[in-house]
Amino acid sequence: MTCSHPPPVATWLLSKLVSGDKRESIVGDVIEQYQQRGSSGWFWRETISAIVTSFAGELSRHKLLVVAVVVLSAYLPELSMYSGLSLLVHRLDRLWYPHVIHSRWSWLVVNPWAYRLQPYLWTNNLAWCAILAVLSRSVSRWRPRQHGILITVFLVSQVLLGAPHVEYYLMDWLHVPGNAMSFYALVWYSMFMFIAIPFSILIGGRIGAKPASADSLES
Repeated sequence: MTCSHPPPVATWLLSKLVSGDKRESIVGDVIEQYQQRGSSGWFWRETISAIVTSFAGELSRHKLLVVAVVVLSAYLPELSMYSGLSLLVHRLDRLWYPHVIHSRWSWLVVNPWAYRLQPYLWTNNLAWCAILAVLSRSVSRWRPRQHGILITVFLVSQVLLGAPHVEYYLMDWLHVPGNAMSFYALVWYSMFMFIAIPFSILIGGRIGAKPASADSLES
């Protein structure tokens, strides 16, 4: 018996991740062919193939834009340093030392849980996520018709640039598996790199993306 409805998850991925000027026709053709074949495995293969092919095509058509986003992502730490944002974050870090800023016996040292959780790192991570969200929103506003491919490149480049640090924390923990500080650093940085950063970039891109109606009026 042939099922007339394709797999819902694959259908959602097909409609959301296929890009390019022929996106609607590609999605329509795959769904129409599925109604003739009725194979879920075939639909999944075609979905993945359409996503990869359209993504590669967008990369090829917009090489300069992709390179610009990658360069921005790679030099973002230096840009934030020269723009004065690092100084602002450094001043915010002092909020974790309320009464004895210059004392080695601050509550961060005396309290074992405060020392293990290292809350002074939270300020840097939250500030970095805010910067990524703002830049992602700006990129989406800058090139609304290509915001999908640009946001994807921005996200992937940020994760790849942070991957060596995750490897460092992993090797540090494997060297002394019983070290609670090393384990916490590995878990915290992994969550920051693979959850917080992608979430911030996607939220910024979502906010910056113009409605389809506005985009069609521009075109």
